[in-house]
Amino acid sequence: MKFLKYISIFAAASLLFSCYEDDKVTAMPAAEVVAPVMNEISDIVILEDNLQSEVTFSWSSVDYGYPAEVTYSLYANYQDVDFQIGQSFTSSYSLTKENLNIYLVDTKGMAVPEGATSTIFFYVVSNISAGNDVYAKRSNAIQVDITTIKSTSAPWIRRPLYMPGNYQGWSPADAPVLWETGENSNEYEGLVYFACPADATTVMFKFTPAPNWDNDFGGALDALVPKGSDISIEPGLYWLTVSLNEAGDGGSVDAKKVGAINVIGSAVGGWDVANDFALEIGTEFADLNAQTWSGVVDNCAGGEFKFRLTGGDITDPWAINWGGTLEHLVRGGDNLSAPNGKVRFSINFRGDIGALAEDATNPSPISATVEKVE
Repeated sequence: MKFLKYISIFAAASLLFSCYEDDKVTAMPAAEVVAPVMNEISDIVILEDNLQSEVTFSWSSVDYGYPAEVTYSLYANYQDVDFQIGQSFTSSYSLTKENLNIYLVDTKGMAVPEGATSTIFFYVVSNISAGNDVYAKRSNAIQVDITTIKSTSAPWIRRPLYMPGNYQGWSPADAPVLWETGENSNEYEGLVYFACPADATTVMFKFTPAPNWDNDFGGALDALVPKGSDISIEPGLYWLTVSLNEAGDGGSVDAKKVGAINVIGSAVGGWDVANDFALEIGTEFADLNAQTWSGVVDNCAGGEFKFRLTGGDITDPWAINWGGTLEHLVRGGDNLSAPNGKVRFSINFRGDIGALAEDATNPSPISATVEKVE
């Protein structure tokens, strides 16, 4: 009986091993895999009245030697710029003319001229394993003349990045903000004062792309990660530049310590560094959240002036300065003008978030006021 028991166990093991061997599959050598072949398509004309019509790109299937799940990535090429249009697990990919047009003319896409006919090349890359360059097979490229129109995508709106922390009450909706520097740049900058709370020994904060805690970033200044730990920083005044990854999975922060934000110019005695007039910010939560620095010059001479950062890590006193118009200050802008007498100078870096969120012209969010006081 014991002998028969051992035979049964051996037989079961052999059967299991046999099944495992039957299920085990291996792709044919990469050199033997034939690349997909793109099928030709007619030239494409995109018009206001055919945006919802579909364009279909197709190609031959690739045999990797076993029933593999093949991923096909469709690319467009224009003036040596490659852009991935889409991905498919079959031998074709369809999209509307509107979406194709957006991909082509968007400056973050291929920057093909709007309202013109351009020659675009399309090809597909097949693979059985992401990142496996050995089995990636690129097809031939087909040439298609495409007539585009102006992009129908939503206009870019300058985005704020909130900075809630213990220095301002851990309130995302009220927090100081950094503003995006350019069209979908994922780079944000601004001036922030971190005042250490009386009940704490250090300043702690995080970044949030919205006035809530849904998608916050933490960790460390040089390694931001989603839902990371609170970030620690020494108290003081900082010029911050945050670069977020396009994938939304992290980023990094350049934090420059600042000595002061000043008014400089003939209005306050001259353009020499000795005449810098430092502005101040209160240390209450409401003051810090407002991001407004101000100061009163008792005997303003009147005339031209600018705002600028000095001290700390700012070695060049003119590296970061603002001018232009009081409503929308710009970096390096023209000199501003102030009246004589007792004058209050104020500069605000938070801006009217509600108004800016609806303004597709994307004006500078930094503004100032210059007013005579009694």
